[in-house]
Amino acid sequence: MALTISQQPQAWTPAFNDQWVTALSTQIAQPDFKYKVTVDIDYDLDGTPTTATFTDYVLPRPDGYLVYNAKEKVKNYVQNFFKPFDYTIVEAVNERVEVTIDITETWTGEITPATDQVIYFAWNACLTEKQMYSFNYTDYISNGTTIQIHSTGGDINNPYQEYTLKSDVYFTFVKVPALDHIRVYTIDDNGVDILYDFVITGTMVNDKVYQVNISPELLNQDYDGISCGQYVKVLFEDSLNNFIGQQMYKVGCLCTKHDVNRVYYRNRRGGVSSFPFEQMSTDSIENKTNEVRLNRNKIVSGVFTYNPYDHENRIVSTQEIYKKSLMTNWITETDNRYLEELYSSPQVWVVNENETYGDAYSYIPVTSKSAPFLLQKHSNNKLFNYKIDVELSTQETRQRT
Repeated sequence: MALTISQQPQAWTPAFNDQWVTALSTQIAQPDFKYKVTVDIDYDLDGTPTTATFTDYVLPRPDGYLVYNAKEKVKNYVQNFFKPFDYTIVEAVNERVEVTIDITETWTGEITPATDQVIYFAWNACLTEKQMYSFNYTDYISNGTTIQIHSTGGDINNPYQEYTLKSDVYFTFVKVPALDHIRVYTIDDNGVDILYDFVITGTMVNDKVYQVNISPELLNQDYDGISCGQYVKVLFEDSLNNFIGQQMYKVGCLCTKHDVNRVYYRNRRGGVSSFPFEQMSTDSIENKTNEVRLNRNKIVSGVFTYNPYDHENRIVSTQEIYKKSLMTNWITETDNRYLEELYSSPQVWVVNENETYGDAYSYIPVTSKSAPFLLQKHSNNKLFNYKIDVELSTQETRQRT
C-alpha cells in the first residue's frame, strides 16, 4: 500500500491564494474508497494557542487523484494586525497560522491504511496570478540569514522613500534564527555622516511575524531628534552586529501651504505601506435620510388642528457620510504602479500630517470610491498627478424629528 503526495503548498504560502494538495493512492480500487483529509489550523485565541480541526472525506477523481484546496478554511483564521504609535517590536498576532494536513486512505474493511502529512505556514498575503505563477516564498519571507520587509518586499518596491517628521514607517517581517536586534542610524543630509545610532531589542520567536514602527517621531521623542533632509537607516543585525537586511529613507519637510494627507494601506504581502497626497484636498459631507410623511393634525382641546411650525415630513434617521478627494504631487509611472495596490486594498487609512501627531483619531479608516484605476504609461505622460476619492468608513447619525 502506498500514498504519494505529488503537490503541496510551499513552506510559506499566501493565505488568500490557492493551497492545492494532490495525492494518489494505490488502493483506489478498494470498495467505497475515499481520501480522509484532516486540516489542523494553529492560531492564537485571545492569547491562548488554539487548534481548529476540520475533516473531509473526498472521493477520488476518475484518474484516482485527490485534489484538495485548504484556502477556504485557512484564510478565516488569518487576521490583519495593525498597531499605530507603538515603537517597540510587537508580535503581529495571527498574521500567520500553522497548517497541518493529514491524508489517510479509507475504505470498507480497511486494516492498515497509509497516511501522509503536509505542514506549512499561511501568512496574510494575497498575490496576483502572475506572482503566484512563479511564486517562491523566499522572495517574500525572511529565511536563513535574509530579512524580507513585507511593506516593500516582493517584485514592487516603494519608489517614494521619503517621509515627513509626522509619518509612521512600519516594518513587518518574519523572525529568522540569525536576527538578534534592530539598529537605527540617523545620517546627515549628505547621506554619509552618522549622527547617532541606537538599538531596538525585544523578545522574538522564530517563524513568527513582527511589526515595528521606526518613524521620525520615535527619534524626536526618545533620542537626539532628526531634521528635514536627514536620513534614517534601519539595519536588521545578528548577534555579531552583521546586518542581514536594511532599508533607508529620507526625512522630508512638511508642506505648510496646504494639508498633506498620507494614505496608509494593507499591501498584497501583508505589510502596511503608505503614499503621500501632497496637493490640495477637498472634504465634503453627503446626507442620506430616511423619511416618512405623516399628517401633522392632532386633537387640541377637542379641535383637530395643527401648528404652522410642525413638520409633515418626518425624518426617521440621518446619516452623514464624509468624503475626501486627494491629489498626489507630480509622480512617475513607477510611482503610479505602486499605487495600484492601494486601489484594491481592503484596509485603507488617511492621516492628515498637519494635525497633532499621535491623536487616537488621526488614523481615519476609509474606503476607496475612485473611478477605474488608470494605468499611466510613460508614452502618455512623463509626470502626472493622480487623484483618489475616499469615503470615511464610520458614519455619523442624527436624532429623528
